[in-house]
Amino acid sequence: MGQHASERANWRALLNPYFLQVFGICLLGWTLANMDQAFFGYAIPPIKETFAIGDQQIGYILSGSFLAAAFFIVVAGLLTDRYGRRAMFCVFLALSALMVGLFSLAETLAMLIFLRLAGWCLCAGMVPIVNSYVVETSPARFRGFNAGILQIGYPLGWFIGGLLAVELMGNPAIGRAVGGFLESLGLIFAEAVQGAGSWRLLFMVAFLVIPIAAVLYWCIPESRRFLAEKEAQEAAPEAGMTARGRIALLLSRQYIRRVSLGWIASLTFGGAYAGTAFFFPTFFHEVRGHTLEEANLIVGVSYGIGAIGYIASSAVGEFVTTRRNTVAIWVFIAIPIAAAVFWLDLGLGADIGLMAAMTFFFYGTIAVLQTYLAEVFPTRVRATAVAFVAGIGINVGFAVYPLLVGALVGRIGWQWAFTVTVLPSLLLTGLSTLMQINVRSGERLEDISA
Repeated sequence: MGQHASERANWRALLNPYFLQVFGICLLGWTLANMDQAFFGYAIPPIKETFAIGDQQIGYILSGSFLAAAFFIVVAGLLTDRYGRRAMFCVFLALSALMVGLFSLAETLAMLIFLRLAGWCLCAGMVPIVNSYVVETSPARFRGFNAGILQIGYPLGWFIGGLLAVELMGNPAIGRAVGGFLESLGLIFAEAVQGAGSWRLLFMVAFLVIPIAAVLYWCIPESRRFLAEKEAQEAAPEAGMTARGRIALLLSRQYIRRVSLGWIASLTFGGAYAGTAFFFPTFFHEVRGHTLEEANLIVGVSYGIGAIGYIASSAVGEFVTTRRNTVAIWVFIAIPIAAAVFWLDLGLGADIGLMAAMTFFFYGTIAVLQTYLAEVFPTRVRATAVAFVAGIGINVGFAVYPLLVGALVGRIGWQWAFTVTVLPSLLLTGLSTLMQINVRSGERLEDISA
């Protein structure tokens, strides 16, 4: 009877308005941020045509933005631990949308590169914010599940972005209407959002996110756990931890093993992720021979279906086995499915089905991996830890692999470039995670991070 009462109490805690408000707004903001960033992946083929660049140059742009984000995300974590989750969430969401929206006005390759770097840094900066927010506001029994569900903001963003890409890129009626309006304001020539340059129309959608971010600032409350921790630190003689102190704690003997193994898993998984995700629209267009609309449809719909994998991995990690074990299970299943996506050419329907299955397991791994890394560190350094471990690791992987894949494509082709970089990396992700501590789901944050 006591166990049933405990479960009822947990469900009541899960459904409390405070948590639902924080979770809903974080999921909305994270989805919008990823939708904005997904536009670049869908627009790579026409961007290459507009600026007369190749796959290797695109690899340089992607890698540069990810490398910059690997450093900036630590700054974002430090700012979040100092100034709070609420303000940083809205500031980063609005500025990220602004950078993406300005893509539509970029006339030179240098401007495009700058906006890509700035936009991705700001979007990546939201990772420690939304993860810390949800981990700190969730009841312990459902903490991992809720933090995992939050990660569906990535596939949902790509799904919505894919639908918008199919609808807006090359749509002559919308292009003429929007182009004529912008030309009347003296901002851009009407032809720039029509024909081969219609990718600009897609990026203009990001401007709509800026007022949404302003509204969300007034709707989302600050993390109570953060406020309590901040009050306790200010009352202490040392008046809280410095940035150097937070980093020193993470590199201490107590946490260095978790940090090191977390870096390996994050780097290899992030690399495998970035080495495929942003290139798939180009791969399906150039290798499989699908039209640009079909290629974007394959990727967008697959993300929509594959989002179920994020939910499934979260549920398995919370209620069936541990999150550490779920990471290994998901990536080991993903390896042969990814190989099938790379090599099997069975038509449009099969491409959608295999991509959706790959997204379910391969990309769905992030739902438990980031949750695991967020909960094994104490509250006073959690956002910094998420940035320092997952943020640096994933973004360094994001920086290296697109460059590597882009360089290999011209030498060994798309299929082999994917195979020799992505599949071994997924294996390392699973093995390094299995060497981590095995945290029982539902433990108190204070007990885990001690």
